[in-house]
This record gives sequence, structure tokens and C-alpha cells, in this order.
Amino acid sequence: MKKVLLVMAALALLAGGYYLSSSHTDSVQAAGRENLSGIAFIAGHGGHLAMINLATLKPPTDIQNDRIVITEAGSEMEGTVAGIHIEAVKRQGGIHGSALIGKDLYVGLLDGSVVKYNLDTGAESRQYKIGNKFCDAVIGPGGKHIYFEDMADGHVYEFDYKTMKLADKIPVGASVCGIQWTKNRKYAYVSGMPDGTVYVLDWKTKKVVQKIHDGTMTFLHQIRMTPDGKQLWVTCANEFDPGLKPGTHTPEIIVIDTATNKIVDHIKMPGMFVHDVVFSPSGKTALITARTYKNDSELILMDAATHVIEKKVSTCYSCHGAYGIRVRMDNGSPLLCGMTVAWGMKHKPKTF
Repeated sequence: MKKVLLVMAALALLAGGYYLSSSHTDSVQAAGRENLSGIAFIAGHGGHLAMINLATLKPPTDIQNDRIVITEAGSEMEGTVAGIHIEAVKRQGGIHGSALIGKDLYVGLLDGSVVKYNLDTGAESRQYKIGNKFCDAVIGPGGKHIYFEDMADGHVYEFDYKTMKLADKIPVGASVCGIQWTKNRKYAYVSGMPDGTVYVLDWKTKKVVQKIHDGTMTFLHQIRMTPDGKQLWVTCANEFDPGLKPGTHTPEIIVIDTATNKIVDHIKMPGMFVHDVVFSPSGKTALITARTYKNDSELILMDAATHVIEKKVSTCYSCHGAYGIRVRMDNGSPLLCGMTVAWGMKHKPKTF
């Protein structure tokens, strides 16, 4: 039965824009890494979430048991981004981010829909159409709402997960990708993807009160606050220059001091097109999703204090290669995106 399911899954991938091929990806490791416990769920354009056990950091290799399939494949560079029409393709499958509340994953799709997936039962809700092209999914202050950032219309969508209805939407920029809050909830930071700007919002009025930018920030993705609230880390993959022209700047992580809203560090990451970052509960380790734009995407473990990369884990080719699968869309590159972690979870949930 399992063999039949594997064949069916492989055929589904082919229908979603994949074809057979092969390649190679290495993992590197440094000594002294923090011991972590949890399961990372990493969303991707393939329409599924790759699962990695952080205790073992073994790359996903099983197309049945190492991923959760949510929807068909699709790319963020389809349809409209920041009001710019990219392609005539309207399939708009694929996922970009998810938020975990209890045992329910609330997954944002690239067509602006939300799906709830239960880790215990595998039950999946219908797709609730809310926005246009969602990027990250972030649990808001107090845990009452989930916030989805829209790459097509530049709004932040406030979603009531109890009623599965839209509570509010906040206009910010042309295309936005991530949101985080100061500890006192006075301000929110929102990353503007195509203009390389971090917007600072007065959270009471929901109005932009400041913009943070420098010349190295040309194309941003998701953002994350350190556990102590003192720094905001901004993923600057810089795949594009303004106007969606080919990128000319090195991928990096921008570090912003939240006390001054000044950029205090540039963590250069050449060849690693960073997309999301999650900090371990201790704040010692930064877990980073990155695209290679070759044949893989990766989970990177970095010492948050020294910025030393301690390990890279294949998140796509390790599984695709085992089944002879390669991505057809996005110039042949499997692209992963947002990450959420179930800290303390010992085993990957059963797939259905």
C-alpha cells in the first residue's frame, strides 16, 4: 500500500510542475552546536511542508512520511507581485508560511487562501479565501489572531482563527512579507519585499511612522524578533534589484537594534538566499531557511552570537533525489519559504 502511495505522490508532483533528474547537495557541521528538540515545518512552492526533526537534523528523504501535502505546486513569481504582472499562469498553488496553534497548522497559500491542518488527525479544512498572495503567517500579540502578509497588494491580513474569518486588513506597502512586534506591543515591524524597506507601524493606529532602509536591502523576505526583543533580524535574499531586475547585491541578514531602529549589522551569506529565520527558545541558535537557486533549498543552523554557520541540512534534494524528482518551475529550483517549529515535539506527526 505504501509503495502505491509513493508512486501516486510522485505522479502528483509531476503534474504540479516536476520532472526527473538528479544532482547533489552536501551538509556541513561545526562542533559545539546547541541541542535542540522539536519539529520544523517548512513551507514551499511544491505545495507541501517539509518536516525536519531538530534533534537528529536528518534531511527529509521519505516522500510519504517526511512531508505534509497541503495543495498543488505554484510559485510566488506567478500572477502579480507588488502590482507588477509576472506571468499569465493563474494556478497559484504552493504555500509560503504557516502558524501552529495547539495541534493545528494554519497555512497561507499563494492564492491568498488559508487552510487549517490538524497534526493528529490529518483533517484539512476547506480553503478560506482571504487575500491575494500570502507570504508569512505569524501569531499576533496575545495569540488572538494570525497575521498573513500579502505580496500582491501590500496589506497585512488579520485573521480570526477561531471563526476562520477576516478580522481586519492593514495597508502597508506595495508587497509585504513578514511582521513582528516589540515586546510592549507599541510598534510593529513589516518587511516590504520589492522596495527593501522595513516599515515601523504604530500598533495602536496601524499607521506607518518610520521606514528603515539602506542601499544593500533590495529584496526582503521574512523577519524575526530575537527572544529578548532587542534585535530584529531581516532576511535580505536580494534576488532582485528595484523593479524586479536581476539582483546585484549579496544575500544577507540585516540586524536592527529595536531600541534605536538603527541597522547595527550585516550578516553576509553569499550563495544562501535567505528567506526566514526562527530562534531557538534560548536565543542561542538561529534556524534559517535559504534557497540555493540551483537544485535545493536548505535549513541553516547559525550561532546567533558569533554568526558562525554550524550546519546545513538539505530540505528538498535529499527527498527529490531519492525519487528522481526535480522541479520544473522557478528555473528548475525547489524553493522553500516560511518555517514554524513545534518546540519539544519528539517525533514527526503521522501523515495521512
